[in-house]
Amino acid sequence: MEDQKEEILTPYTRADRNETLVKYANYSFKEALSEVKKELNTEKDFHKRLGLLAAKSWILRKKLYVALHDPYVSALSEIEDTDIFDGLEDDDYNEYDSLFDEDTPEAKVEVLMLKQATIDGKKITKDTIVEIPEKEAKSLIEAGKAKLNAD
Repeated sequence: MEDQKEEILTPYTRADRNETLVKYANYSFKEALSEVKKELNTEKDFHKRLGLLAAKSWILRKKLYVALHDPYVSALSEIEDTDIFDGLEDDDYNEYDSLFDEDTPEAKVEVLMLKQATIDGKKITKDTIVEIPEKEAKSLIEAGKAKLNAD
């Protein structure tokens, strides 16, 4: 049974498989499978098709393994038990990177309240110094309720 698990790929098929896997390294499992299926539909060369089928098989096996053992892996290149993706830049951008990008913070300004006002649902009393977004500060200054704080 153990000897059946052994991969039997020619060096050319393995090279084609790895080339395909590297091409889709930053794709999710679902997207990579979709792309490999598209290539299979158009590829005519027998040896290239073998490489694509080997890549599809590898993706399916790793997808199942990851689902059971490491559900936080989101892209092919994040799989740790392989050397296929060695040498790839970790700085490559993928679709999951944008999930954690912070929006550029809005510039804030310190103002001295001249009159009582409500900011973000909170009542702010006269003679209080607050740091608020520049846009909101501008509207308070125009309304005569605040002035820029001069430290």
